[in-house]
Amino acid sequence: MDSTNILLARQPIYDRDLNLHAYELLFRPPHPSDWIWDGDIATSQLVINAFTEIGIDKVCDNKTAFINFTRKWLISPPPFDAQHVTVEILEDVEPDEEVIAGVTAMAKAGFTIALDDFEFDEKWHPLLKMADIVKVDVLAQKGESLEQLVAKLAPYNIRLLAEKVEDYDMLERCKALGFELFQGFFLARPQNVHGDSMPTNKIVVMRLLAELQNPDASVAKLEDIISNDIALSTKILRICNTAQYATQSKIDSIRRAVVLLGMNTLRQWSSLIALSRMSDKPSELICLTLSRAKMMELLAKAVGKDNPDAYFTVGMFSFIDAFFDQPIETLLQSLPFENAINDALLHYEGDTGKLLRYVIAHERGQWEEINWTYLEGNGINEALFEQAYMEALVWSTDVMKSLLE
Repeated sequence: MDSTNILLARQPIYDRDLNLHAYELLFRPPHPSDWIWDGDIATSQLVINAFTEIGIDKVCDNKTAFINFTRKWLISPPPFDAQHVTVEILEDVEPDEEVIAGVTAMAKAGFTIALDDFEFDEKWHPLLKMADIVKVDVLAQKGESLEQLVAKLAPYNIRLLAEKVEDYDMLERCKALGFELFQGFFLARPQNVHGDSMPTNKIVVMRLLAELQNPDASVAKLEDIISNDIALSTKILRICNTAQYATQSKIDSIRRAVVLLGMNTLRQWSSLIALSRMSDKPSELICLTLSRAKMMELLAKAVGKDNPDAYFTVGMFSFIDAFFDQPIETLLQSLPFENAINDALLHYEGDTGKLLRYVIAHERGQWEEINWTYLEGNGINEALFEQAYMEALVWSTDVMKSLLE
């Protein structure tokens, strides 16, 4: 992949069943510490990268892209296909006659219109009549203000999108109030489970994951576990028969698959497949897990770390609480990780933990949280960081297709 910076990130938007509905595309400034915010430049650069450098279908997995529109873009919009773009009108745009005329034209052209960070004011009435979606920062709503805002919006024919949903209680509260779409970090902050036993399928997955991370795991032991799960066996064999691993002879047994892949590769693929089979979790959570783990590994390899597998493991298991709906501290007690990995996952300590912190900040668009001085001191500049992100994104999308077929 070209080493030039690809300046964007994406944040998933879910429906009430936690199925992926769309992505909001986020601008990534080239030099965050020196960046003076200019909304027009940000949107322009984001669109160029999304549509020409990468391809909007690949960036959004053929889902709709929510893109922030400034006043300039609302008045003179680019030649987008309405099928791929939801026009997100920022809260600082003044809804004057020119803006209203521009939004009217886009609504007639078939664009979905969304109002961002909405606070009720009479000046928004003309746009509310055309809007399809209203985004509400639920974290900023105190006391009964959320219920009051929903009541004021009730007369309008709009869908409510709750953004900054950060815990299970807020998710359920928003559902009860009629919100249809959700955006936020709640997937990484799961609902606590008290007293109920873990379902059998998850016990099996935990056993497999524990064995895969055991440094003394044997080929025979892994073969035994994999061979007793027909779906897992099938996927491993499919992977071995892809172009990346293809040989002149067909792979017709798990033992031959283990030999071909090697222990480290087998650990990675088997862990990913095991997590992908947890069907009560959104596929986007798995995709996020994949891309985070791969980005960690790519960066570790690029700077010559002698343990890139550990970086991959930390990236993947940073989401384990979301998969099992239990605190990560409890789950790590059942996995044979060394202290360095536990410290990275629990406290962001060590080189692995610090990199995890900055990868997460990048995913969330929290550019100010990334310590570029530290990263550059470890051989990771912004160009390498962005290259690893995009390679991981493409890789995770391809992997998801094979895992979920």
